[in-house]
Amino acid sequence: MTPIMVLIGIVMGFMFPTIGLLWKNYVGLLLILLMFFSYLRIDAGDLKDSLRDAKPLALALFMTFVFLPLLTLIGRVFFEPILFSGILLAFASPPAAATAFWARNFKSDIAFALVVTATASVLAIITVPATMLFATGSIMPFDPYPMVLLLAELILVPVAAVILLRQAVHVDWARITRQTSHLELVIVFLLIWASIAPGIESVMSNLVQFGLLNVFMFFCLGSGFGLSYLVGRKFGYERGITIGIATCVKNAGLSLVIGLSMFGSAVIPPLIANLVAQNLLIVSLQTRFRNKLKRQSNDSCKED
Repeated sequence: MTPIMVLIGIVMGFMFPTIGLLWKNYVGLLLILLMFFSYLRIDAGDLKDSLRDAKPLALALFMTFVFLPLLTLIGRVFFEPILFSGILLAFASPPAAATAFWARNFKSDIAFALVVTATASVLAIITVPATMLFATGSIMPFDPYPMVLLLAELILVPVAAVILLRQAVHVDWARITRQTSHLELVIVFLLIWASIAPGIESVMSNLVQFGLLNVFMFFCLGSGFGLSYLVGRKFGYERGITIGIATCVKNAGLSLVIGLSMFGSAVIPPLIANLVAQNLLIVSLQTRFRNKLKRQSNDSCKED
């Protein structure tokens, strides 16, 4: 249901932007709630297991925060500064909470996906402003400190809340988070609708440009997934595919909230294109890998 809700949220943002603007001022709170539920799924045992072998985690973080933003620099030649800033912000963002959802669909390492998402989100407080300053400082004015404060609020508040709640209340949190999945989908839907609504005029005023943004971002995300998977396969299929997913499934909600707060609605077109491109990519990859897994399963059955 996650890609369906994302698609519906995009469509509603395009068709009924004035309605989405009604809760535009609450997108930060919606994002905090979504990240709270994501962190609530992290188990201490899973974290320890993933940190014992730090190489796959290091590769995932490198692809997320170094390779993909560097690949984005190509867009500096083709797009105006404000659009390039949106592209960079989208690709410099950490993996989304949906990374674990897609990891489950690809039959890869769900626990590792959760650890990568949580670790990258915390590091993003420093890496995202630093990347934006490095890449855009020479083409447009940019003050990183407000972004650091906003990222700290959006990321550290849910982290602190989860830590305090787990210490105060001892229940089966895994069972509870399974029951919150529908609420999370509603939050995703409302968050995307409200975040897209302010930038619809910019998108509709230049559809050719929006189409080029989608093509460029699809190419970059696809390249990131391909290289991540090829290099990550040395850690096994499950880790390799999870690293690939973490590289291309970006936290679009976070980048939309940050983009609106820091740059205004003019930066929204590439952030919307990021949503469209990454969902098109991951759905097409899911079809390919699902067929591959079926063939492997059939071959195993024949050998038995």
